Amino acid sequence: MQRLIGAHTSIAGGLQNALYEGKRLGCTAVQIFTASPRQWQPTSVSTEQVAKLQQARRETGIECVVSHAAYLINLASPDADTRRKAYAAYLAELQRCAALGIRYAVVHMGSHPDFDTGMQTLIESLRQLLAEVPDGVCIAMETMAGQGNALCYRFEHFAQIYDALPDERLVICADSCHLFAAGYDLRTPETYEATWAAFDRLIGLSRLQVWHLNDSKKPLGSRVDRHEHIGEGELGLGAFRLLLNDPRFTRLPMLIETPNEERFAEDLAKLWGMVNE
Repeated sequence: MQRLIGAHTSIAGGLQNALYEGKRLGCTAVQIFTASPRQWQPTSVSTEQVAKLQQARRETGIECVVSHAAYLINLASPDADTRRKAYAAYLAELQRCAALGIRYAVVHMGSHPDFDTGMQTLIESLRQLLAEVPDGVCIAMETMAGQGNALCYRFEHFAQIYDALPDERLVICADSCHLFAAGYDLRTPETYEATWAAFDRLIGLSRLQVWHLNDSKKPLGSRVDRHEHIGEGELGLGAFRLLLNDPRFTRLPMLIETPNEERFAEDLAKLWGMVNE
């Protein structure tokens, strides 16, 4: 079984270039933006873009491509106009993924000054999206660090979503930095197992489908989202060794979003070196 380890690579010059860059870095999976992450306007992909991405898949052998929706998207926004724009932007993301043959569209869970209202707003946005999700695409909900008014930084928050929407097209993208900042300690075998026992009890491990592997600049429970290079932050190499060799996760794409793209090859080499260590 080929391990799926990679990075969020640039689409500069065309979506297909992210795969060629991934191949150069030693990736077997990549994460991309399918459109500019700094614009609201929903866009579609052309047949030429689809063909070029498929050609790049064949030429690089990188079949696993994950998308990340624009950071602007807040499906829980208290402002109706902002929420409408966010909904349209993420629906367009899902539609682009369907056209490109991308299964997972990772999305941040948004924020709201009132947590309970925000969660209900988020659930209603997700309910509407599920009615329009194209075939073959999943909404990959990212675990958040809990910074500011962010939602979904505790497993209980996702359990609330699943209680309302028990839909298999809602899956989890776990971010190691965010988990740690939110108070989940992955550094020792004991705390690591306790974390996953809680996840399985509240959510179900089968719902975890994508990994973001990032070290954390900030300490455990800080609720501050600051990525660090692998092994150079508060998590340290031990946590990644546990994650990479956990048989529950060996089939999942594991993607870095570390701070400096010029060091992606170095971070990836560290991860590959820990496989089966």
